[in-house]
Amino acid sequence: MEEYQEKLIAVREFLREKSPQQMSISAISRSMGMNRGTVSKYLEILRINGQVTMVYYGKSKLYTVSDRIPAVSLFDYTTDIIIIMDANARIMTANKSFFSKYNRLNERTLVGSNIFHLGIPIFSESSVHKNINRMIRGDKFLHEMQYIDERNNQIYSIKFIPTVSLDGNKNCMIALRDITDQIHTEEALSISDEKLRTIFKKVPSGILFFNESGNIINANSASLRMLGVDNYQDLMKTNLFDLFCRKEKIINALFDGDIGKIEFICDFERLKREQIMPTSRSGIAYFEASFTHISSETGFREYATIIMDVTAERMAKKELKFNESRYHSFFNYTCTGVLIYQPVDGGNDFMIKDVNQALEIILQVKKEEIIGKKLFVAFPDLPISSVRLALNRVNSTEIPEVVPPLQYIKNETSPWLTHFIFKLPTGEIASFMMDIAKDLREEVTYRKTLCTEND
Repeated sequence: MEEYQEKLIAVREFLREKSPQQMSISAISRSMGMNRGTVSKYLEILRINGQVTMVYYGKSKLYTVSDRIPAVSLFDYTTDIIIIMDANARIMTANKSFFSKYNRLNERTLVGSNIFHLGIPIFSESSVHKNINRMIRGDKFLHEMQYIDERNNQIYSIKFIPTVSLDGNKNCMIALRDITDQIHTEEALSISDEKLRTIFKKVPSGILFFNESGNIINANSASLRMLGVDNYQDLMKTNLFDLFCRKEKIINALFDGDIGKIEFICDFERLKREQIMPTSRSGIAYFEASFTHISSETGFREYATIIMDVTAERMAKKELKFNESRYHSFFNYTCTGVLIYQPVDGGNDFMIKDVNQALEIILQVKKEEIIGKKLFVAFPDLPISSVRLALNRVNSTEIPEVVPPLQYIKNETSPWLTHFIFKLPTGEIASFMMDIAKDLREEVTYRKTLCTEND
């Protein structure tokens, strides 16, 4: 055995002297005066132990001393628990992680002990025990297993690795790794992934993933519904930038880093006409989108966008704006005076909210002088009791009323005004007023004429 060990070391030192030269088995055999087969066996043992390296040159094998640190010297720097044993299941060595885990053992009592006699549950477990014996015998065995320690619910990965010692004997290495946290993390990630998939499928907003070229790489079902597309393939063939009008607005926002909320328009008739994408929708649609950059392993910058169809909202606002414009045109330019007020002080008075131009002319007042004032404070000459009663009736019953003619200011030039009062949906009260002074004069003139003719 000593002679064997000496020759093994001699081969290694010979290669060290020749380093960095690479030498074939035949060249080493001739130079050292040894049998070629013996040299080949020694070189294979040294290679398995990481002390020499081998490369192919055609069909020849070239060897040189290894620059790597021997694996055994690295064992103490790994958190894995490592044990090396011989063919009789006797411990040859173990690393620091082993002694740290099983602190009741020490190297003096450990070396030479049978691995199955250590009293460590993981090695006494039936399936582990059988697998170690199969590896020792050279039978088929599992290279990796998982083991759950029932005492503390710790989960271990066990690797079984056949090795060869420097003297050529077959050894076995067992590496244990505590993977409890890893398993728990993977389970948590799996749950998170499932939650994200559920959100992706169920959220009513459209979600699109695309790269910097605008190529759509994924989309949820809500996106398909919003865009009127039946299947994913039709959408995947479409460039996002071609879907919307003013695509440069989106491109510039992305490349300038301004990837917040953007509103854009989609003309579905254009998409059909230019055969950009088959869609069942028609007309114009308005979308509101939020963009964000996402990490990618493809080498391309990728983005995600959440889109919401705000067409109904935009059309409602457009209609409202049109109605407001129509209302203001009617309000401001009608020849009838309009006064809008709201009950205050429990119906004892009414705050003036708005008046139109016709009323300013009829009453000879300026809008800014009376808006925000109380009706009976701004016009104390009104018949307060009767006006208050009429306004409160309309406010409570919401039934319009016509008020007999009255004057806002009691003098000879102040007009007599009749009122049509009604309640607005806003809770305010509106009063249309008409100057009947001309009608009264014509009535008086008519009656005087009638009397003269009778005389």
